[in-house]
Amino acid sequence: MDLFPAKAQFHTGEPVDVILETDGEPWERAEAAVFRLNELVGRQSLRPAGPRTVLSLGCFDSPFAGYGVSVRLTGGGKTAVLETAFDVTDSPKRTLRYGFVSDFTPADADNGAMDWLRKCHINTVQFYDWSYRHDSLVSDSETYRDMMGKEISRPTVLGKVRRAKELGMQPIAYGAVYAASREFFEQHPDWAFYTGAQQPFVFIDVFYIMNIQAGSPWREHLIGEYQKALEKMEFSGIHMDTYGFPKTAFSHLRKTPEWVRLDRELPTLIEETREKLSRGGADPCLIFNNVGNWPTRSTAAAPQDAVYIEVWEPYDRYCHIARLIDDAKAAGGGKPVILAAYLPPFRTEERRQAMNAARLLTAAIVSHGATHLLLGENRAVLTQGYYSDYARLEEADAGLLRRYYDFLVRYLELFCDGELETVSMTHTGWDNDEYRCLNAPASAWGEAGKLWMIARERKERKLLAFVNLCGCGDDRWDRGKPTPAVQRGVRVQVQVDFPATGVYTASPDGPSLEAQAVPYTVQTGAKGCFVAFELPAVEVWRIVWIEMKGGNEDEK
Repeated sequence: MDLFPAKAQFHTGEPVDVILETDGEPWERAEAAVFRLNELVGRQSLRPAGPRTVLSLGCFDSPFAGYGVSVRLTGGGKTAVLETAFDVTDSPKRTLRYGFVSDFTPADADNGAMDWLRKCHINTVQFYDWSYRHDSLVSDSETYRDMMGKEISRPTVLGKVRRAKELGMQPIAYGAVYAASREFFEQHPDWAFYTGAQQPFVFIDVFYIMNIQAGSPWREHLIGEYQKALEKMEFSGIHMDTYGFPKTAFSHLRKTPEWVRLDRELPTLIEETREKLSRGGADPCLIFNNVGNWPTRSTAAAPQDAVYIEVWEPYDRYCHIARLIDDAKAAGGGKPVILAAYLPPFRTEERRQAMNAARLLTAAIVSHGATHLLLGENRAVLTQGYYSDYARLEEADAGLLRRYYDFLVRYLELFCDGELETVSMTHTGWDNDEYRCLNAPASAWGEAGKLWMIARERKERKLLAFVNLCGCGDDRWDRGKPTPAVQRGVRVQVQVDFPATGVYTASPDGPSLEAQAVPYTVQTGAKGCFVAFELPAVEVWRIVWIEMKGGNEDEK
């Protein structure tokens, strides 16, 4: 049986449908409940209409909100409960949940990839290596092979683009900013970038690195190819990929080689791409790849729709994940942050340890207010930078990760609350009493063997996320992990300035995603008022939030 939204994301005011699939049992009644955070906001009862029933939940006028849906089935003396989530937004660019597809043969035309991504609430899909050549994106042929020899059907690509749009997703065309074939380079050697030895830059002996400087012929050619992808293949945007090098190069556009700093040129490339692709009122989605966090400081403020970072060593510790997200938020001025953090354990280690690594990393990224590029195709995950070599998930593991994505969408308003400031490192430890875990090992920065306590707050809300690293051996996010040791009866104390109106907790690891009210006491001391409470258990990931009311209404 299954329960999932009809679309990956809904627009504000759009009718919301969820689809109930049953197993042929004689279910007599389906009781559906809709929740927003801890509040019940809708309920309906109906009789399932065969094995597939569409539940029409109505329209939701929130500009940005996540909802949970629970359906209780009864009949024949049996009961079953299914859960899913959905979100509504006035702009799909307010949160980008990124996934990928990379299989485009005729046999892949209806391989279930888009339906799987819809069930995981992926609202932005990168079409990886869909093109004929990096310097000639759109092929005139119905079938062709790309620069890595992969077979591609143009009708399959176009069909998946259209299917993505039907399911509420933005299909994004992969397009490296400076890669060209040998043939193209040999026709335009002066358009390329050169090393200090005045030799052309070449990546894996296949891709020649071209000159992206302002005013260069390659830049004009590249943006023209991007335009063809949008017009001829109906893509909604461009994924502007880089390889992380070169960071400096020499231009041969003039008689004397000219030294170029790419961190100064790439922001202007993004600006020019935005300006030219937006003519005529278009609003393409642009995502630029900061490989290894370079040059994020230069590009984050450029007119793109997310701060996207491909994470590599030396950013290999859990604490680095927090640092990358916090810095990207500050530099991006409120743009969504996406981390492409690939998980080699799915290729090299025992599957259970790989799944633990995926759950912990997803929890860490989402708890800091960002999203994770991991899922793609039909039940697949990324293990490396060449997406076509993905790892396929077993059905049970796919369902578990999908549940984590249900959770992040259901509590979207907490995770993506732009007013919440991360204070883990400044409000815990030493004589900082604002957040304390009283009876379990806890850390503010993701230490192995402890609960990672991630604290975020604004005036009338405090959000705590617990990511369980107890028994995990090391703090490397890119390694497999043993199942964390469950921490039970975790007692927590949080300083508050205003009266608490409720304390609530939720987790994707238990029998239900539904929020539960947490009993609490209010204590006073020399440093102010504190809310104290006990959490029943932290398995892998648990959140708790405190709602307060007080102060002047015009204060933030």
